[in-house]
Amino acid sequence: MDRKPKPYTVAEIMTSPVVTVPPDMPVEEALHLMVQKGISSVVVEPEGPHGTWGIMTKRDILKKVVAADRPLKGLKVRDLMSAPLITVSPDTTIRQCSIIMLDANIRRAVVMQDGRPVGIVSDTDIFQAVEERGWGPD
Repeated sequence: MDRKPKPYTVAEIMTSPVVTVPPDMPVEEALHLMVQKGISSVVVEPEGPHGTWGIMTKRDILKKVVAADRPLKGLKVRDLMSAPLITVSPDTTIRQCSIIMLDANIRRAVVMQDGRPVGIVSDTDIFQAVEERGWGPD
C-alpha cells in the first residue's frame, strides 16, 4: 500500500521557480510573459536598494486596466503591482498559510527564503493538496 505522504508545509506544494520581473517592465511585456509561461502572476523585484518585493496578478490587470477601461500602453508593472508582499517561509504549514491568506484576503502567498522568493503557493495549490492527501496529521 503505497500512500503519498501528506503535505505539511508550503515547500511541498509551492510552484517553483518564481518568475520575477523588474518594476519598470511594460505591463504588455509582463502580460505576454505570463501567457507564454502559463502563469497567473509575476513577482516584482525591489526598486532600488530599499525597495520591497511586489506581485502583479491577472486579477490586477483585470481590475486596474480592463474593468477601469484604461489603456495598457505606457503602463509599467510598478503601476499595477501590489506591495509589500504577503510572504511565508518554506516551513509554514499549509494550515497556517491558509489562515494568513484568508486574513489578508489574497489568493497566493510568496514563499521567501533568505530574502528571495523561492516559490508561490496559491489557494488552488492548498485546495488540491487537501483534496488529494488531507491537510495534516490524522
